[in-house]
Amino acid sequence: MMDTCQDFELLISGLLDNELKGADRARLMAHLETCAACREEFDKMKRLVSAASNLTAPPLPEEVWNAFLEGVYNRLERRTGWTVFIVGLAILVGFGAYQFIVQPWGSVLEKVLVAMPVIGVSILFDSVLRERLAAAQHDRYSREVIR
Repeated sequence: MMDTCQDFELLISGLLDNELKGADRARLMAHLETCAACREEFDKMKRLVSAASNLTAPPLPEEVWNAFLEGVYNRLERRTGWTVFIVGLAILVGFGAYQFIVQPWGSVLEKVLVAMPVIGVSILFDSVLRERLAAAQHDRYSREVIR
């Protein structure tokens, strides 16, 4: 099997991460002696790893961490609240629909006439909700706006 330079780029990455052992390491070292392009790529990647390992970032102020954690807690609380609300509403609507059908308070025509506006509003609500959710997935500014 003939190795290409692309195959050796993966081995170079493994060597720089100290993950390359044995025969693969020997094969790579032999290839680096004969291939100027791979040797140049190895040198670039070695400099990049060296520069990246020397990077340090100043510690963030306490206010930044507090704001971050507060945002996480707020999102968690809101998601939990919405989940409980939606589950409760679904149970309530299901029970109401069951009672609406089972209770003998009117004819079938009266029940259909009462149910039609509720079904219509439900369809409209579902349509708007799906449209908003689809738009939110592709709106690149929605995460930057504080609401």
